Amino acid sequence: MTLSKLLCLCVLAFTLLGCGAGPTPRLIHLVGKEAFESQELSSKNGEWLRVPTIGLVVHADDTAQNSAPAIISKYLETLTRRTETFLRQRCAFQDIVTAPPFSPAVNFSQELKVQGQSLHVPYVIVVVLSSREKIGPVTIGEATMMTQMSGTGIENSALAEVGILRLSDFQLVYWTQGRGFESLEQLDVPIGKNRPSAIEARDLLRAGAGQQALDRALEHVGTACQPVAKPRLAVTGSFQIADRVRSPVL
Repeated sequence: MTLSKLLCLCVLAFTLLGCGAGPTPRLIHLVGKEAFESQELSSKNGEWLRVPTIGLVVHADDTAQNSAPAIISKYLETLTRRTETFLRQRCAFQDIVTAPPFSPAVNFSQELKVQGQSLHVPYVIVVVLSSREKIGPVTIGEATMMTQMSGTGIENSALAEVGILRLSDFQLVYWTQGRGFESLEQLDVPIGKNRPSAIEARDLLRAGAGQQALDRALEHVGTACQPVAKPRLAVTGSFQIADRVRSPVL
């Protein structure tokens, strides 16, 4: 059994079995398992590292069973810019051509083929962000104080997948992933002004967890780029999560 087929089987098994409350890989469902059959999938020294121009698609997915709502468009744009900045700083690409966000109503694989042709690039970096949430009642405030109030706790576990797709035969030649976690507690009766609404805070939560996952996945890409990379620079900017009380590093 080739390494590429073994990796494909591992992704399938992880997708089918899951991993606790965390999200399962979505890229294999979006592009099809046939795209994971390339002999080059396990290689970190592929031709994609040396192309001057590469395409980029960043997609927020919420089609899995029990998935959390997708990251909203304005935060997805921020994560797309973050990805572009990272790739320019850590890899040797002279130009990155970014496709517009895909509509949830379209067939992802078919749209990717269409957009790939319009981008006029040999490879496309496909980033897929997904997550799951655990929501339950909490009591906010110290037990010894008289100010305890009821609220809702939300924990978001995010997954970022990064695949390098060769458009000539629609085969993935590289795949990696990263995970993130963010949590917040919201009062059932909000106190104070100039605070995000409950919906806005949850959108920020998903964006923040997605950013963590994305940064970890991109670090793997940056490591693969090291032999031909530019000097490393810092990627700045981050989301601020309202009412966050804990954020363990996984």
